[in-house]
Amino acid sequence: MKDISVIIVNWNTKTLLRNCLNSVIEQTQKHSYEIWVVDNNSPDKSADMVRDEFPQVKLIANDTNNGFAKANNQALKLSEARYHLLLNPDTIVIENAIDKMVDYMDQSKTHVLTSKLLNDDRTLQKSVSSFFSLSGSFLENRFFSEILKNFNSKGQNLMSYWDHNSIREIDWAHGAVLMMSDEAFRKVGLLDERFYIYAEEMDYYMRFRKAGYKAIYHPEIQIIHYGKSSSRQRRGEMFIMNYKSFYLFLKKHYDSYVYPVYRTRTVIYIHFWLLKYGAEYLFRKITGGNYEEAQVQLKVYSQLLHWHFSGESRISL
Repeated sequence: MKDISVIIVNWNTKTLLRNCLNSVIEQTQKHSYEIWVVDNNSPDKSADMVRDEFPQVKLIANDTNNGFAKANNQALKLSEARYHLLLNPDTIVIENAIDKMVDYMDQSKTHVLTSKLLNDDRTLQKSVSSFFSLSGSFLENRFFSEILKNFNSKGQNLMSYWDHNSIREIDWAHGAVLMMSDEAFRKVGLLDERFYIYAEEMDYYMRFRKAGYKAIYHPEIQIIHYGKSSSRQRRGEMFIMNYKSFYLFLKKHYDSYVYPVYRTRTVIYIHFWLLKYGAEYLFRKITGGNYEEAQVQLKVYSQLLHWHFSGESRISL
């Protein structure tokens, strides 16, 4: 059995994936590992690149885009290792990060671990959040952002105000880097495939918490993350997917009243953003300014509003 099974789900990020794989191989020298790449039918021929350039990598080439959760599960069902690392293709492993993760988990008996994320200029990329709270969601705006940091509230984004420079237990981290012990994986199980993309990592961390496993953030273990490279290619569609997954998360883990209240709050906020970007679009167009971004945002929020009033937005468990 290998020490680590590195699992990378890819869609249409061939160059980033190549760089990621090279970094894993170059920076993982101490512990034994296997690498799985699950390609979700990328049109950029990512799968061919893996076959040609990385014959040691175990490739699963899907005929369709199976989404993040299902694709990870395809590899998790086949992987055999003491630890399983879910790693985004838009990451670069530096300073033997994977070896350090295994060392720390072995020494501390940690079962769920994430690293510090860095932007490509090596500045901090804040990645840790508290679990959702309904009260906190109403305060998540620019007006309250400075007030919130002075209170020990459990607002979803409160931990973004923490400096990310100490080892600590966390609620959840955005899913670019997640290492779990085989014990924790066997107890908690596969990712929930009802989450096509987004919120699946939040759901996974919640399930680890409910199963009795603490999630630990380690700032001295660092990985570069470029961020949402594949989802940017389908902006409006991914925005809707984000809400669909988050609503499922609320219905799965919270009291029954939370979902309808939060959904109503969201529809109200969408109208606010439509007014904001509509005014910005008209002003910039009249004054000869650059209105393209405002136009894009108008389209995205219009699509989101339409989705909320369509039958497709109904969420069931």
